[in-house]
Amino acid sequence: MREVKKSQKQSSNLLKVVEEESRNITCSDEEKQSKNRGRRRKKIFEEDNCQHFKSQSIRVSHCLFNSFTTMEPVDIEMAVSQQQSADPLLFARSYQIEALEKALKQNTIAYLETGSGKTLIAIMLLRSYAYLIRKPSPFFAVFLVPQVLLVKQQADAVEMHTDLKVGKYCGEMGVDFWDGAKWKQEIEKYEVLVMTPQILLNGLRHSFFKMNMIKVLVMDECHHAKRKHPYASIMIEFYHRQLEDGVSNLPRIFGMTASPINTKGANSADGYWQKIHELETIMHSKVYTCASESVLSQFIPFSTPKFKYYQHMGIPNDLYARIEKELNLLKVKHEHSLDNLDLEASAALSTRKKISKTHSTLMYCLDELGVWLALKAAEYLSCYENEFLLWEKLDACGDRIVRSFSSDAFHAIQTCIPSGPDWGIANDVKASVDAGFLTSKVLCLIESLSEYRVLKDIRCIIFVERVMTAIVLESLFSELFPKHSSWKSKYVAGNSSGLQNQTRKKQNDCHSRGRARMENSDYLLMVKSEDLKTQSRLKGYLTSGEVMRKESLCHASDPCSPLSKDL
Repeated sequence: MREVKKSQKQSSNLLKVVEEESRNITCSDEEKQSKNRGRRRKKIFEEDNCQHFKSQSIRVSHCLFNSFTTMEPVDIEMAVSQQQSADPLLFARSYQIEALEKALKQNTIAYLETGSGKTLIAIMLLRSYAYLIRKPSPFFAVFLVPQVLLVKQQADAVEMHTDLKVGKYCGEMGVDFWDGAKWKQEIEKYEVLVMTPQILLNGLRHSFFKMNMIKVLVMDECHHAKRKHPYASIMIEFYHRQLEDGVSNLPRIFGMTASPINTKGANSADGYWQKIHELETIMHSKVYTCASESVLSQFIPFSTPKFKYYQHMGIPNDLYARIEKELNLLKVKHEHSLDNLDLEASAALSTRKKISKTHSTLMYCLDELGVWLALKAAEYLSCYENEFLLWEKLDACGDRIVRSFSSDAFHAIQTCIPSGPDWGIANDVKASVDAGFLTSKVLCLIESLSEYRVLKDIRCIIFVERVMTAIVLESLFSELFPKHSSWKSKYVAGNSSGLQNQTRKKQNDCHSRGRARMENSDYLLMVKSEDLKTQSRLKGYLTSGEVMRKESLCHASDPCSPLSKDL
C-alpha cells in the first residue's frame, strides 16, 4: 500500500511540473480534442494496469518437448532539453516512474518481469517527447517489435494511452516495395511508427529514414540485439557510426526485456555481467531494474517453479523395430515413385525433402510420445485439408505423394494398436505405457495435470517444441479429459511471424492470454531423472534472474563502453 501511495505522489508531483510548462504551450482545437480522447482512455487502462488475477493456474514446460526455453546521455538541442518533462500516467507504479525518469536522462534498457508494464514506461516516454514529434514537426518516434503479431498490439496500446497519431507497418503490407515518396507521406502523417526492425533497417539503408530525425527509438524484446539481428544492425550501422562522427541529435534509445541475455553459456556472475555489458554496449544504454523481486511482487503475480522427474522408458524393442522398419520401407518406396514421374528437378527435390521431414516427424513422435501419438500424427498428416504443416509449397502431384506416404504410415502403425470398440487409450494409461503406446514422459505429464483436477476455473499452458506435439496432445486429452474431468484443450501453434491457423484477432487474444500469469500459479518443469546436466542448467536458469538483477545494479554507474570491433 505504501508503494502505491508513493507511486501516486510521484506521479502527482511530476504532473504538476508538466502542467506548469503546458500553460506556455498552445495547441489547435484538433489537438485539444485528441487530448481529451486520450484522457477518456486512461480510465480503461488504469484497471488493466492494476489488475491481479485471482484464479489458480499452472504452466507446464518439459525437457521432453525442449521448451526453453554513469553513461553520458545523447544530447538533444539545448532548447529541446529545457522544455522536456516527464509525462507519467496517474496510475503508473513507482518503479515505472523511476524507469521513466532514468529514460529521460539517458538511454535505458528496462529489465523487468513479463507483465510488469514495460510498454507503459515506453508510452510515458513517448508522451514526454510528444511536443517534439507532433505534426507538422518533421521528427517522429519509432516503436520496434520483433514479431508481426506485436505490431497491432503495441500500436493499439500507444493509441489508447496517448493522442499521438500511430502508423502500423509489417511486411504483408508490401512495404518492401515502397519508395522514398511513399515513406515521406507516412512520416508527414504519423508521429509514432510501429514496425518490425527489418523494415526500419531497410529504410535506413535506402535513406528513406534518417537516424537524426527519430526522436525516440523503442525496441521491444531488445535482448535480440546481437550478431546479425536487425536490432544490432540498426545500432551498429547507423547509431554508433553517427555517434563516432560526433552527431549529437541522435534518438533517445529505450529497450525493453524480461531477460537481458540468453542464460545459456553464462555460468557465473562475471559471465552474466559480460553478456549484459555486451547488450548495453550495442544498445548504448544502461540497464534499469528493480532492487528486488519483492518490489514487483506487490503488483504482479509470480509462479512457483516445481520440478517433475520421470525415468525414461522407451517402447518395447520388438515393437519399435517393427514400426521403424515399416516407415523406412515406405519412405524408400515413395521416394522411388518420383523417378517414374515427369517432374522438374526442383519439384522432385522439394517432394523428397517433404517426405523426409514427414518421416522424421513420425519417428520423433514414436521416440518421444509413443505409438498411439505417432498414429495420430500420421492420421493428421494424411488428411488433405490439413495444410498446417506444409514446410514448403508443393505442386499437386508432390503433395499427393507426401500424403500417400502419411496414409500408408498410418495404416502400418495402426496394425500395432489393439482394435475393437472396447479398447481405448484412456482405459488404462499405465498399461498403455507398458505396451509402448505412450511414453513415460507423457505419463508424467498426465499425472502432473491430474494433481490439479479438483480445482475449478483452472488455466494451463503446456509449452512444446514441435507443432505436431501440440496437435497430438490435444487428441490425447480429448480422450482422457471426458473420463476424468470437465477440462477442455486446444492447441495453439505458430512461428516467428505469428500464430498459424488463427485469425489475426485470435492471434492477439492468444498472445495476451499467454502472457497473463495468475496468482498462486505453478510452473512445472519436466526433466529426465537421469539427466543431471539438464537439471543443473534448469536450476541455474531459475536463479539467473536474481543474479542478472544484482549484476545490473552493481554496474549501474559504469559508463557505456565504446563499440568494439568484436561486436
